[in-house]
Amino acid sequence: MRVKDLMMTEFVTIAPGLPWEDAAALLHAHHAAGAPVVDANGKLIGILSEKDLFRGMFPSYRDWIETPHAYLSFEEFEPDAADLAGRTVADVMSTRVITATPETPVLQVGALMAASGIHHVPVLDGGEVVGLVNRGSIYRAILARSFGIEE
Repeated sequence: MRVKDLMMTEFVTIAPGLPWEDAAALLHAHHAAGAPVVDANGKLIGILSEKDLFRGMFPSYRDWIETPHAYLSFEEFEPDAADLAGRTVADVMSTRVITATPETPVLQVGALMAASGIHHVPVLDGGEVVGLVNRGSIYRAILARSFGIEE
């Protein structure tokens, strides 16, 4: 089984300069847990996932270290968590990206995902993002093909 057999070909891409809240709304509207981040030329530069957006709601590790006293009361911190004005996709996206081609074996991508903790893999053909495969689609495909377990 190859990635082309189960990749999503209808997906959203996100620009790095998009505000955090707009990116969150876009993923939510498309019922997507992640999306490739591409530059103005369509070149893949990262991936944005719900996990990245979630982490963006909290202070960075550096913030915790430099001003730990500011985060001692999470109830006082709560209003600040919603104040994400000025944050962009580039501020929270992951730049560590695994990619595949349409011809990559599904089990190879699955093994890389399991080893790295990455859940969304853009599919590139000639440098262009042509698809997206996620952990769930690989899991379901393996269950169906190897174990006869269908949805």
